[in-house]
Amino acid sequence: MQAFWFSLLVNSLFFIADIFIKFGSKELSAARLVYIRSIFTVILSGIWLSESGNIYPLPAFTVAWQLIGCSILCAIGLYTYVKALQLIHFVNVAVVGISGALIHYILGVVLYDEKVNPWFYVAALLSIAGILIQWRKGNQKEGLIYAMISSITWGFGYALLSIPLQHTNAIWGTFIMEFCTLTLTAFFLYFTDGTYNLLKPGMLRINLFFVALFTIFGSYFINICYQKFSLNILGFMQLAFFPYAVLAGYFLFKEKLSRTEWQGNWLIIAGLSIYFITCT
Repeated sequence: MQAFWFSLLVNSLFFIADIFIKFGSKELSAARLVYIRSIFTVILSGIWLSESGNIYPLPAFTVAWQLIGCSILCAIGLYTYVKALQLIHFVNVAVVGISGALIHYILGVVLYDEKVNPWFYVAALLSIAGILIQWRKGNQKEGLIYAMISSITWGFGYALLSIPLQHTNAIWGTFIMEFCTLTLTAFFLYFTDGTYNLLKPGMLRINLFFVALFTIFGSYFINICYQKFSLNILGFMQLAFFPYAVLAGYFLFKEKLSRTEWQGNWLIIAGLSIYFITCT
């Protein structure tokens, strides 16, 4: 029951952040959106860290490097997630992203010697079939590629967080991840645009402040989850995002999905439902 309430809290926070990301993705490039958002998240998480009284002890060197490695994967996941939102429907991106729960299961088997349930293979095949059906819709292939990259990198990045977060507190993990994301996108922008445009008028947009605000709270609580719950349970938590995505897509973004898109989405959800019923 505790996992259920954490799931509801984390998914609600990230859902609100994703709504503001979707709105921001219409106005900015993916890299610049992530960069501006990360300016806010570093400031907010830094304030939280300093006020929390948990600055000491500092994370051990090995733990810090593990967090940085996970941060790189998650930064790639965030960038490709925004790129996907710019190209395909919010619902489709969310459903493909939820399939990253399967990666949690695989890593649970590899890292923690959890037993493989035969139903996992059925769930995986259905989910892959759902993505392939959507692949037939030629005008969204690029968006699906970005969504799949995001799902894979986020799946590995967040699941591997369960290792370093056993040895440091959640707010340190959040601060290091956000600082790494800011650094990576700053370098990316510098080498692609030749400037950070840090002082560009109107750059610090209010919608990206809200992205950062809800992201920080969501990141903090999901880091606690990786300290408290197994990877199987954390995979289960991702399914709760689907109802949010459908409601937002229909009411906020006025998205109209084709029959092919719905067929693909429901196959993925059917696979994940089998996974959650039989494997968690």
